[in-house]
Amino acid sequence: MSEDDPTEDVVGGGPFLPPLIHVEVHGAELGDLRDFARETGADLGCRATPRREAEGWTVDAYLPEDRLEAARGARSGARVRLEVRENATAVGRERQAEVGTGNRFLARDAAAGEAVRGRAVPGGAAPGEAADGEAGRGAATVPGTQLRPVRGLGGKR
Repeated sequence: MSEDDPTEDVVGGGPFLPPLIHVEVHGAELGDLRDFARETGADLGCRATPRREAEGWTVDAYLPEDRLEAARGARSGARVRLEVRENATAVGRERQAEVGTGNRFLARDAAAGEAVRGRAVPGGAAPGEAADGEAGRGAATVPGTQLRPVRGLGGKR
């Protein structure tokens, strides 16, 4: 994925993906919304939640920009009205700029005098070794991983 265009397919540096557009789909009946989603392949998210309006129903959906006009021209598109809300890809890029880098808790923990803990800490315990204070807690790792067994789940007592 390049920094110039974050819509580039991450797997294998493949083709560029078109921007994802957030639309509201308005219809007189719930069946109209359902038919539109099935015919166009609109992404309704993991839990579509239609909302009642004065003249029918509405639901949020996401469509790639290059399929938006085809969706409007679909057979079921005649029974619904599409209202473009935003370019979700552009909004996502703007929101990513708000995300910082590094460990945001490191300075706070150091100021409080707390030692940084965990296996991901540079100089931390190697897999299979107990870090300071872990001796006697069954700190052995699961062979072939850096995972530690959870007490009471499948282990011998």
